This record gives sequence, structure tokens and C-alpha cells, in this order.
Amino acid sequence: LFLDFTGHGCANCRKMEEKVWSDPAVLDRLRKNFIIASLYVDDKTTLPESEWFTSTVDGKVKNTIGKKWTDFIISKYNVNAQPYYVILGPDEKALVEPKGLDLNTDNFVNFLDKAVETYKDRY
Repeated sequence: LFLDFTGHGCANCRKMEEKVWSDPAVLDRLRKNFIIASLYVDDKTTLPESEWFTSTVDGKVKNTIGKKWTDFIISKYNVNAQPYYVILGPDEKALVEPKGLDLNTDNFVNFLDKAVETYKDRY
């Protein structure tokens, strides 16, 4: 599972998508080896009231999709930056060290390949 912490208004996220994700070597790997979940930290869509929760990070009620994912990235990964990429195995543990903005395509290919290699070794 490839977690893509992103935002509608995230300029660096668009740079990654345009310059790195669109590279044939990256795109091929993403399509063949990963399920991508894009988690928008600035999505203002209100959650159903039954899904509202009080954050253990700041004690505030989280009632939108964006607030939910922002709270998640902070509480789980101690990060509040986008883009931020986390690749998880079936046990929900990271296969490789998460990655932020890096416009070097070779570095991103290595990140993806290492995750696949770790997956094969671990599972």
C-alpha cells in the first residue's frame, strides 16, 4: 500500500507528480506494484458525525477529511509535510523509510524498488 500524503493546494505535490511520477520507470512501477491511497490533508469535506474524533495530538475535534489525515500523519509519523510517501506491507509496517519531496527520478525508483525487495523478503 502506497500512502500519498498530499493536498489539493500542494505545489510540491504537483511537481512530484509532473516531474517524477510521470516518468515511465516510476509510472510503470506504481501501476504494477502498488495500491495508491492519496490522503488529502487539506480536504474540507465534512466527515459523518459518527467519524468525528478528538485528537490525542492537539485535543481538538477532527471533523473533516483533511483534518483526519493531518492528524494521522502527525500522530503516526511525527511529520506534517507534503508530499510524504509511506509504503506499507500487509502488517501495516513501513517497508522502507518514508520519503518526502525529492525530484530526482532515480532516487524515487530506488525507493520503490527497495520497498518491493523488502516486501518479497518479508512476506
